[in-house]
Amino acid sequence: MKSAHPAARPFWLVLLFTCLLSLNAHAVDDDENIDEMDEVTPEELSYEDIPVDERIFLREWPKVPFNTAFFDYTPEQIEARWDEFMVGIRAPFPSADYLEYMISNYPEIVEGVEAFNGDFEDFSQKNIHVWRLFLRGDLQQAREEGMKLGVIGLYPAMFAQILQAIYLTERQSDKYMMLQDVANKVREHFHILERAEDDPIAAEIVAFTKLGYAYALARIAEESPVPVIVFRRYIGKIKGGAEEVVELIPDHPLGHAFRAGVDAGIMRRVGRATGRITYGARSTVVDESFGKAFEMAPDIPILNYEYANALIYMSRKRDLNQAYDYLARATRYTPAWSMDALDTMYAFKRLQEVRLFDEQYRSFRSFERQRRRFSRVTDRNLTNVMTAPLTMDMMEHPEKYALPPQEH
Repeated sequence: MKSAHPAARPFWLVLLFTCLLSLNAHAVDDDENIDEMDEVTPEELSYEDIPVDERIFLREWPKVPFNTAFFDYTPEQIEARWDEFMVGIRAPFPSADYLEYMISNYPEIVEGVEAFNGDFEDFSQKNIHVWRLFLRGDLQQAREEGMKLGVIGLYPAMFAQILQAIYLTERQSDKYMMLQDVANKVREHFHILERAEDDPIAAEIVAFTKLGYAYALARIAEESPVPVIVFRRYIGKIKGGAEEVVELIPDHPLGHAFRAGVDAGIMRRVGRATGRITYGARSTVVDESFGKAFEMAPDIPILNYEYANALIYMSRKRDLNQAYDYLARATRYTPAWSMDALDTMYAFKRLQEVRLFDEQYRSFRSFERQRRRFSRVTDRNLTNVMTAPLTMDMMEHPEKYALPPQEH
């Protein structure tokens, strides 16, 4: 990696100073002001996109912690239950008719794609197979097979990669690279989106694309130091993407939930006052958007645990009992496919984390700072569902839990 150019250093020092001024200007109480400055290096402020080491895609990825046969559906079952599976993310079904329309109007999506030979029915079956892999939890294979199918196959491939990064990757550094890779690959096709935004038939795939891009960046930003968030312009990219999703598809459940989660996440990191004044983040938007999402899709585990997180981010311990209820509800769903299963598992882990905060910390800010410090010292991905929840010993002695240096 390149280190920061000397000319860039005064900028990041000014940036830190600006953030500290914001801390003093908008402080209300211990839990209402901006985070104290996490440690940040000049190198982190020398690039806008995280450098991706391609070797992470050559290694065998950890498998899902359940039997994939539970969610292995035939192509006919997938088509029949498509609306049920996709009620949250609203991906379009890759039927032969849909693919013929998309390829006829946007031929760039199959440029250089050897798997497409002009037979739309055959191409449809190949795309459905990628979704079958994704639905049952063969995430690395879904990525590899989807990447062979051009833009249409890229989307299930990248969402499989997002799930792998968030829920199954051991290292935080690998998680960040995998999420950045998603953002990079999706961004390469933004020029197609500009042409397709006014096409009602293409609207779902455009919204799906914008959601994937913004969501990948949001999962990086949520644990990054505030100066890094500002320097890389995460908030504008994420907030803009979230708003575009619901503009394109007004009845998009996860679009509304994501839009709400963005505002809650801003309040988490900079407090209500700075969040409202600087970034337009409002608790009313959070409540209204989650309300819409629950009306459209009341039985999705991710909506429940994200709303629980939002309550904590906005109100700290004031609405903690309600947050407990939503987290517990998220753990009780019977999953229909891999994403639901992993969301449910993470909700259980997050529930243990919130109990630690409730029982051991008076200050949400202190809990968050120690949580981020643990991840930074150990390089452990705290959203990995296959590792133990945080304990006080882990929080107070992170060096004991540090992962060994990466072997390539």
